[in-house]
Amino acid sequence: MRPAIHNFTDLSLTCPTPVRLPNGMPMWVIGNGEDEVCRLTLLMGGGAMHESKSMIAYLTAANVLQGNRLQSPAEVAEALDYHGAWKSSQSHDFRSILSISSLNEHLEKMAELFMTCVTQPSLPADELEVTKQRLAGNCATARQQVKTLASEAMRQLYYGPRHPLARITTPEGIMSITPDEVKQFYATHYNSSNCHVIVSGKVTDKELAMIERAVGAWNCPGLIDDEIEPPIEPQPEMLKIIDKPQAVQSALYLTLRAVPRRHPDYNKLRILVMALGGYFGSRLNQNIREQKGYTYGISAYLAGRKADAYIGINTECATRYTWSIIDEVKKEMKRFHDELIPEVELNIVKQHIMSDLAKTLDTPFTMAEYVNSTLLFGTYPEYFNDQVTTLQQVTAEELRELAQRYLLPERMRIVIAGDAQTINTQP
Repeated sequence: MRPAIHNFTDLSLTCPTPVRLPNGMPMWVIGNGEDEVCRLTLLMGGGAMHESKSMIAYLTAANVLQGNRLQSPAEVAEALDYHGAWKSSQSHDFRSILSISSLNEHLEKMAELFMTCVTQPSLPADELEVTKQRLAGNCATARQQVKTLASEAMRQLYYGPRHPLARITTPEGIMSITPDEVKQFYATHYNSSNCHVIVSGKVTDKELAMIERAVGAWNCPGLIDDEIEPPIEPQPEMLKIIDKPQAVQSALYLTLRAVPRRHPDYNKLRILVMALGGYFGSRLNQNIREQKGYTYGISAYLAGRKADAYIGINTECATRYTWSIIDEVKKEMKRFHDELIPEVELNIVKQHIMSDLAKTLDTPFTMAEYVNSTLLFGTYPEYFNDQVTTLQQVTAEELRELAQRYLLPERMRIVIAGDAQTINTQP
């Protein structure tokens, strides 16, 4: 017998209130885990917006955790492996994220090791060179793909060529980054005034005391990075074709300006974009993939940042279908203008989004990711619960009004990367 299907009951999240460590750093604790594991995460200043060259923020974050003044990169790697701990690093617009995950029984040693790397990094030039070569190789491979070329061109059109997020990353640019530039980026942005702490997992008073000893002892005040984004200067071109001779596929990037996450329309707009192309049963996927077979998949998403957001639609297809797909995207947008979304479809979309929100509550680590997002994207503690309320209350009429306001094909920037001769000869 097929099991009964039930809608989600009310979901809610109480965002923890940060406490202050002895060095003044704010710390969020999500400690209701069941497994004997903890994760220590530092949200450090220094992101893409602060770079003089593309990838400096990423290379700095990665190199910081390679070695320290007391231990070589090999010794750090061996200690992590022996104790079953693992590290990670990444960079975002305004911040870099460094983290270590450890069994609780080894947390004190691993937190101390981690913080020694963060506060006294050796920033080894040979490890930097290895990382640069790996990244440059990946970059060279990616830039042979039409989707990479289309993405680069769209960022230039959307943000304007002078914006930090419009920079084009090249293998040559990555290899030109010097150890001194990485050290300068570290010295400028890595300090205790410029850092937020998140602790997640199974956290009792014992683990919390270990973390406080390791992190709270870092007393290196410095400048706090501003998070003011340079102005976006969209280019006047609404259509750009990037030639990749003899490419058998085209990559399409379609973009519409939207509203930032704090705007009253944002959460409702997310529902509309999900219905358009955000899941397998979406309008775009059913039309363009399932019915017409133009592509293996097409997606629409709402990319929200602190001061800006856009609706993006991406796909790859055989070149002969390029213009047909664009036409169908415009038709699906127009359908949302003219017709109310049926109740059955709207409920499916709502439940799909609700299931994504429910995943946030699964573990302390997923809840910690939510706290990360409030800091990275400038949201607020009740943002999660406001999304749930919007899902429960939004109507088909409101979504049609939003479509008429935001899904405007005439304002859509279009980038196509592929064989230009073939693309230009299509009807």
